Amino acid sequence: MNNLEEYILGQLLFYEQTRALLPRIKPAWFANKLNRTVVDRMIKKYFNNEPIDYMSLTEGMSHDDRVKVIFIGQNVYNVANISDYIPQLEHRYLQKQLIEDLGQLDLTLPLTELMASIQTLLDNSRFTTIHDPVSIHKLSAAMVDNITEAIKRGDRITGKSTGWLSLDRILGGWNAGDFIVMAARPGQGKTALALSLMYEFAKQQGKGLFLSLEMSSEQLTKRYFSIITKIVNWKIRNATLKDNELQELCESVNASDVEFFVDDEPNCTIQQLNSKAKIHKAKHGLDLLVIDYIQLIKGTKRDREQEIAEISRSLKLLAKELQITVVVLAQLSRKCEERSDKRPMLSDIRESGSIEQDADVVLFPFRPAYYSGEKHEIEEAEVIVAKNRHGECHTIPVHFTGSRTMYTEDLTPRL
Repeated sequence: MNNLEEYILGQLLFYEQTRALLPRIKPAWFANKLNRTVVDRMIKKYFNNEPIDYMSLTEGMSHDDRVKVIFIGQNVYNVANISDYIPQLEHRYLQKQLIEDLGQLDLTLPLTELMASIQTLLDNSRFTTIHDPVSIHKLSAAMVDNITEAIKRGDRITGKSTGWLSLDRILGGWNAGDFIVMAARPGQGKTALALSLMYEFAKQQGKGLFLSLEMSSEQLTKRYFSIITKIVNWKIRNATLKDNELQELCESVNASDVEFFVDDEPNCTIQQLNSKAKIHKAKHGLDLLVIDYIQLIKGTKRDREQEIAEISRSLKLLAKELQITVVVLAQLSRKCEERSDKRPMLSDIRESGSIEQDADVVLFPFRPAYYSGEKHEIEEAEVIVAKNRHGECHTIPVHFTGSRTMYTEDLTPRL
């Protein structure tokens, strides 16, 4: 350990050009206290644009420690090259920390909590020094290959199909790494839209997970029954099905090859949520993660605005890390209902600053009939694409069937 530490420290002391790597190093990686102190002082001086010299680095040290530092800096036997050795140093530190943390785990915890704790420890053991910039030439070559292969396959979208032609046309499908916010006032049907899109995606063999912090799995399943049958929702809820309707339900369930997963654990923290997603992807695969809804997730900050910012950023990083699409539902404030035009705007999202900033796409399901008082079996409704990093924003015409609590695409070409 000390040989590797002293080799890296010696390079930093002797070669000025190696100090550009100081921002990628953490003093805690050095097990030797003297080495750790010197590196910590070097990093602070580097960020403060102060000169780095032996006198200031060894200030307040004993004579023996000063001699050791000078010896390390002069005992350099190679050209400046530590970029390949810094990851080794971090690897040793993370391995040591992981072993210590695993030894302190409370093995009497319930299995789900234990798995979440282990996943958190694994997350904390992730490397930070191995990611380097990539040449635009290399990126361009890889992207040309991807586009060429997509053309050969006949693909017309960049991501996985949502199941809605209009949404695919505007967003390019569900794109890996995207963080999508679906927001609405209560009664507009954001859960209905999310469940409808999950169903359409799963119909195409897409791998999905629906995390519901508000509704139980039983409630969601009853809504799902109305989607796969033509039976109105209240009959399923109240168990007042006629014999032919019960037969239709049983046949539809038995004949369906649609599969996605539902998790209805309430009071979920952002750390537990991240662990659930990672464990699920490892066990079953995962392309689309839907979370209902963001204001119910618990963070670690005391200030609500900071807590929402922490959660929003964490979900965006989760999408990038797992290369999945994360769709999170959100509540809108009452501001939109105070306007003559009730259509929502980005500023209507509660604690909207960080959510709006982190989101790649913002969708607003909107039912004009909800405010006009008109009642129809099938309503003309809208899905407003209010933010779209992949292209233009549009309003997608859709149908809302209240009796079955579901959204369907309006295939009339109006875009």
